[in-house]
Amino acid sequence: MIEYDDIIKESPFIVNHLISLSKTHDFYINKHIKNETEILPSQYYMLLFLYYEMGTNQSDIAKACLMDRSGVSRAFKDFEEKGLITREINENNKRAYKITLTRKGIETAEFIIKKEKEWDEMICEELDISHDELLKILSGISLKTLEFNRSKF
Repeated sequence: MIEYDDIIKESPFIVNHLISLSKTHDFYINKHIKNETEILPSQYYMLLFLYYEMGTNQSDIAKACLMDRSGVSRAFKDFEEKGLITREINENNKRAYKITLTRKGIETAEFIIKKEKEWDEMICEELDISHDELLKILSGISLKTLEFNRSKF
């Protein structure tokens, strides 16, 4: 019987390796999210976006996380009930809220960031390359693929 490991070892396509990396990362991070936080894996990006963009509004978060506003609204209701965020009316736009993380929300985001760093360290250690070097390479590849698709489609 063919094992998953064998398929990866024998694959001639970069995308198969990237998919495997993405799937194994999701398994790793989702396990920590489910077992050690109060958020859902689907709420991961919203929480981290808020951590780095404190005080942003719901529309910007929806755009950045490729979600619709109603999905973000439901997640934020859940975040509020769990004490992870506060919403304040924006002085410049009375129909919009500024969203900020509470201490508990910040601690949750920092826990996830810690787990992400552990994952990154494991990858870099295995490759014998610095984190910054790997990010530079991956960023270059990602930008190249965006450029390629934009020029072709």
